[in-house]
Amino acid sequence: MRQLLRACAVAAAFALPAAVAAGPKYPSQPVTIIVPYAPGGVTDVYGRAIGEYLGRQWKVPVIVKNESGGATMIGTQAVARAEPDGLTILLTSYAYTSNPILRRDMSYDKDALRPVMLLGNSRNLLVTSGKSDLTTLDAVLAKARKSPGNLRLASSGMASSPHIAAELWARAEGVKITHVPYRGTSPAMNDVFAGQVDGIFDGASAMPNVRAGRLHAIAIASEQRHPGAPGVPTFRELGVDLVFGSWFGFFVPKDTPDAIVNQLNTDLRRSLQDPGTRAAIDRTSLLVEGGSPQDFARFLDFESERLKALVKSGADLSTQ
Repeated sequence: MRQLLRACAVAAAFALPAAVAAGPKYPSQPVTIIVPYAPGGVTDVYGRAIGEYLGRQWKVPVIVKNESGGATMIGTQAVARAEPDGLTILLTSYAYTSNPILRRDMSYDKDALRPVMLLGNSRNLLVTSGKSDLTTLDAVLAKARKSPGNLRLASSGMASSPHIAAELWARAEGVKITHVPYRGTSPAMNDVFAGQVDGIFDGASAMPNVRAGRLHAIAIASEQRHPGAPGVPTFRELGVDLVFGSWFGFFVPKDTPDAIVNQLNTDLRRSLQDPGTRAAIDRTSLLVEGGSPQDFARFLDFESERLKALVKSGADLSTQ
């Protein structure tokens, strides 16, 4: 009996470190994906499609929470201040790149988050209200040139991709616009539909509304014709050297352990292989990326340096 007890004790001594090393299963509690935009925009669509998949795989609730406002800083700050346990995730877009460069009122440290996965990229498409007679780039330019600020272009928020695209286009054309920021793409687009503002630089995800007659597609800021909008000319085709777009990606608080970040990256990449999840994403014409956390970090560095170069060149991208 003593020999049996000794054998059990030895086995337990070896088993205990292994159990401790393995740790609890991730995630074992509900997970919140914070989207720093109003409901109804493409970022919200991506969060809900992927969140539904993750909830099925993890067998825990995955809640998508919209915390819009402050040019995405309200929602981003909430994740930056969350516990680094992988239970609070940020799904955001281009303002994450632009805010630290263009704003003086940052409410979180620019290094407070760590990248997990680049979901994908889009290209900005200039669309105008279907109620207007702004059906060509020449017509849009004519309105802008009539008087400074006469052309009103919406965006999903200060320092967002639509905002910067609009300012870059205005600078390239030598015109002055009136920028009208909203708390997300959905409320901005509603006012474009209604003709309260003239247009917006959205993505190819706007094409269903173009086909429905709610919008006019003017031009897309792509290197070549976009597969999601093959009938829309590029700005380059129309004589304007404008190539620009947004990105979408996932982040967690900076002190989140590597094991959790790597597991989350693996599960997010698997979500892109799920037919239902991928169908929801593909309907927005997003150019899906995926990749490792390190790939995403390098991409963010590139985007930041590119924007800094644009600011240094004299582009008027101020947010205040």
